[in-house]
Amino acid sequence: SIGLHIAKRMISLINCDENDTSDTGAGDTSNTQPIDSKKEIVIIDAFCGCGGNSIAFARLNNNTDVTKSNTRVKVIAVDNNLSRLKMAANNASIYGICKEDIVLVHADAVEVVNAYEEGSRKKKQTEIPTNDKTCFGFAVGGVELLPDHVDALFLSPPWGGLDYNVNNKNGNAGFDPVKGITLESTLYDSLSEFMKTNGGELMALAANAVLSESKQEGLVVAFLPRNIDGISFTRTVVDNVKGHIELEQNVVNGKVKTVTAYLGPYVNRSWTGEGKN
Repeated sequence: SIGLHIAKRMISLINCDENDTSDTGAGDTSNTQPIDSKKEIVIIDAFCGCGGNSIAFARLNNNTDVTKSNTRVKVIAVDNNLSRLKMAANNASIYGICKEDIVLVHADAVEVVNAYEEGSRKKKQTEIPTNDKTCFGFAVGGVELLPDHVDALFLSPPWGGLDYNVNNKNGNAGFDPVKGITLESTLYDSLSEFMKTNGGELMALAANAVLSESKQEGLVVAFLPRNIDGISFTRTVVDNVKGHIELEQNVVNGKVKTVTAYLGPYVNRSWTGEGKN
C-alpha cells in the first residue's frame, strides 16, 4: 500500500545517520548501542483521522528490516476530534498493534507542531481536557502525552474537500498549498478569533519543529494531492527547509493518485525499497 511504502521510506531516511560510512576511526565504538537496547524513533502523525497512516507506521515494528536495525517505532497519533481518535484506537486494536506503539493525543495539529523546535519539546501547552485515559488499551489524553523528542512529522492535512482541484485553489500549474489548505486552529490570534494557518505556514512551522541544521536531523513528510504545483510548493518551503526537498508520485494501477513530499537533511540519500502497489 502507499501508506506502508511511505512508512518504510521514512524509517530508511531517519536511519541514514546510522548507516553513515564516514571514517570515524577503526576502533571507535563510542556510539555503539548495547545489543539489548533499541533506538526509539518517534513519529508524530498530526492529522491521524481514523488511524490508517499511524497504523502503517506502527506495523513497521513487525518488519524484518526494522527489527534487524535494532529500531522501535513509536507513533504519536494526533487529532482534534475525540471520536476519530477512538476509531483509530479500535482500528489499531483490530490490526493487533502493540499498546505501547501508538499514543493517541486529542489536540490541535498546529498546537502540537508549535510545541517543538528542532525536534525538542518547548514549554508546556494548554491541553484539551478529556476524561478518557485509555481506549481499547491505548493511552488517550491531551498534549501532556507528547514526548520530549520527535524524529519525524507526518502531515496529511485536509485539502479543502471534494473540490480541492477547483481553480480558486490552484496556481498556474496545479494545487497551491497556500490557497488550497486552510486550518482553523483552536488557538487564538491577537483579535481573539480562531487562528487560521495556510498550507505554506504549516510547512514552515513543521520544518522549524523537527529539522535541525546543526545536528543534521529530522524529517518532515507531507501527503499532498496528485495535482500539486511542485514549483509553487518548493518555493513555499525552500526558505525553511534545513536540508533537501523531494516530491514522489504515488502510482496505483498506472495512475498517479497522490504525491508525497519529503523534507530534511537525508532526503537526497539513495534508497532501495519495495515498489508501491
